[in-house]
Amino acid sequence: MKRVRLFLAALVFLLSASTQADSLRNSDFLKFSEGEQHWWYAGAFESIGHMVFLHDKQKAQCVWRWLPTEPEKKKALLRQSFEQYPDHSPTSILIALLQKSCGKLLPDS
Repeated sequence: MKRVRLFLAALVFLLSASTQADSLRNSDFLKFSEGEQHWWYAGAFESIGHMVFLHDKQKAQCVWRWLPTEPEKKKALLRQSFEQYPDHSPTSILIALLQKSCGKLLPDS
């Protein structure tokens, strides 16, 4: 049962990330209103945190607490990264910054 949940979570994440990568670039994200950005962040952190939770509860807590800890500083870091890499996806930047702070998010297969 646990493997099925893990598979489904990974599948949903991969499909949404690949779909998003095709349609949403950092340069597009920067055009979102503050409210739209807020809800995108909420969904992204919640989704990534849930996937990580299946492997490591402590790292999931790190993911969920990353933005609420110094939110203005973290949003500025995200904004700077989005501006630096306008053709990348926001998800790729977010995962890279989370891994830098929380460590490797998922174990090797």
